[in-house]
Amino acid sequence: MKIVQATAEHLVPVAELFNQYRMFYEQPDDLAGATAFIQGNIENARSQVFVLFDASGRAAAFSQLYPTYCSTEMRPIMYLSDLFVDPTQRRKGYARALMAFLIEHFGRQAMHRLTLETATTNVGAQKLYESLGYQRDQVFVTYHRVL
Repeated sequence: MKIVQATAEHLVPVAELFNQYRMFYEQPDDLAGATAFIQGNIENARSQVFVLFDASGRAAAFSQLYPTYCSTEMRPIMYLSDLFVDPTQRRKGYARALMAFLIEHFGRQAMHRLTLETATTNVGAQKLYESLGYQRDQVFVTYHRVL
């Protein structure tokens, strides 16, 4: 397997995975919209996208992270917004490998932390994150208001 930071040359396979990811979270199938979104993020450096290719060269998983800052720590952090493994490629260790890569990659860049959220129903992801040393937040409550 090989993990690379996505560029324009990886747009098609990453957009396909991103579209599947959105559908996993009950959003409508919109490959054109997913492609435009990922393309804009890559071209404008709004996010950092990584893609994992299996031994045959097929894109099997991706992650998308957004840079931000922790005001209280006064240090940069990365927000892991998206992580997805193609359903036909699950149970092969790809999510764990991608997460380990991200921890090491951003650790070398002196990021203070990697922050993420997942659905309360996504027990598999929760087990993975906790096995990698992530701790469920017991201090803060997250609020959202759709505008």
